[in-house]
Amino acid sequence: MEKFKELTEEKQQPIIEAALRCFGKHGYKKASMNDIAQDSGVSKPMLFHYFGTKKDLYLYLSEYVKKVLLEGYMSNEIKACDDFFERIIAASKVKMGILERCPHILIFIISVLTETDPAVRDIAGTITPDAQRFSNNLVIKEGDRKKFKEDVDIDMILRTIFLLAEGYAHEACTGRCDYSTVAEELEKIMYMLKNNLYKEEYL
Repeated sequence: MEKFKELTEEKQQPIIEAALRCFGKHGYKKASMNDIAQDSGVSKPMLFHYFGTKKDLYLYLSEYVKKVLLEGYMSNEIKACDDFFERIIAASKVKMGILERCPHILIFIISVLTETDPAVRDIAGTITPDAQRFSNNLVIKEGDRKKFKEDVDIDMILRTIFLLAEGYAHEACTGRCDYSTVAEELEKIMYMLKNNLYKEEYL
């Protein structure tokens, strides 16, 4: 993969986008290196020259997507928020911005989460928990816990928000909603949860 990393970003992106699109649409087993090569405008031998094997390309994409998302979550817009729900809203807006710029990332992420091929199942198993742990650590801080009403199960709230985001992701992937609509609706839901789950002195 060193030869690929030596390419300029302008030359890398068509290959990355084509591969994300192909793996996302067809899954690992049915994705074709030939289709990726044709879609990206490079020859199939050159694609193998850059990545060695289809599995190596899949692994590269998994790490690439993880890096792009985690770098987004480290943004100053999120760090500046001193409240749990405000950080959720800020993180959602950052993620929607990433997906608007790189629309094929979403379908690839969904394909990774549902991948069953034993050749790459271990890749999905190691990457997705890391990303989820990072996301959880990012949005929940010890100072936030005292704001919740005593009977609120915070872990359940985190899981509910995660599942909510997954549902929106599937809708966006199928074209039933756009990212700006998702961001607006998530913001309204977060404020609704905040108003119902926080102690009155923290509202």
